[in-house]
Amino acid sequence: MDRYTTQAIKNLGGGYFAFAGQRDDGFYADILAIFDLLQLRSPGKDSQGGFNIHLMALVIPVSELGGDQQIVGLYATTSRRQIQILRENGDPQRLGRWVQVARQGNPLFNEGLVAIADKDRYSRTSPEVDNALFRRYAVTPELAHLINVIIFNGTLPDVETGRTDIAGIFIPDLIKVDLSTDSCRLAGNGTQQGANPDDPGFSRLSIFGGDTLISQIQPGFGNGVIPGGWPNGRRFGDDVVDIAVTALISNLRVNPPIIRGPAGDGVDFNDMAYNKVFPYESTPQNGRNHSHP
Repeated sequence: MDRYTTQAIKNLGGGYFAFAGQRDDGFYADILAIFDLLQLRSPGKDSQGGFNIHLMALVIPVSELGGDQQIVGLYATTSRRQIQILRENGDPQRLGRWVQVARQGNPLFNEGLVAIADKDRYSRTSPEVDNALFRRYAVTPELAHLINVIIFNGTLPDVETGRTDIAGIFIPDLIKVDLSTDSCRLAGNGTQQGANPDDPGFSRLSIFGGDTLISQIQPGFGNGVIPGGWPNGRRFGDDVVDIAVTALISNLRVNPPIIRGPAGDGVDFNDMAYNKVFPYESTPQNGRNHSHP
């Protein structure tokens, strides 16, 4: 871990730690191609490659979470003041109550599954209403229809309707974490690197790459087998686009599940190595001599 990062970690006591600062953007995907009606290219291009983010990270003892259910659901919201007055001196005045303008739970739900007509409604509501308002977008996912038509020439009609398995991932739209398992495997600098390699058994494809955990509280896919990464939590290194696309073209409603793929956007790794200690996210890009690929 670099000195800049270690000096910025704050010990809050009681097993709590905090970090706030710049990191590399660890989300890797060819977002431009995906949003351009799935006009995928080979090789894919990491749309976030070369960019940094501002990260706020916390360490919270597992003993403080979960309660009797031992499952935690998380989402983030963004709010702004209701009124903004722009003044000639460049100092805007913000008034009124705080209004939610965006939220984020699982990757790609609002961006890839919710229809344009409902995206703003999704952004201003809470997960409590997801089952009533947005479940239909998971049960009949338009993205599955587009993938079937554009990529598979309509040969997978079973993926387009009745997707209770996809609803189980996205509804309600929370990142759900099973706390009853052993610790998950972490991404480092890939599988072949002598320094800081991925943990043995880590797969960017989570369960679709054989990376699983055993739950003590739910049956999962049999005998407690659940994903080692997203959609059981979301680790740095999880290839959420490829996991989501593989889930959409597979059939997880039957036992054993029918797995097709893996499939995805052709971007299989981040441009920077992850860390396997807090705050986990990659060291930020050098602002003087890096470029966006």
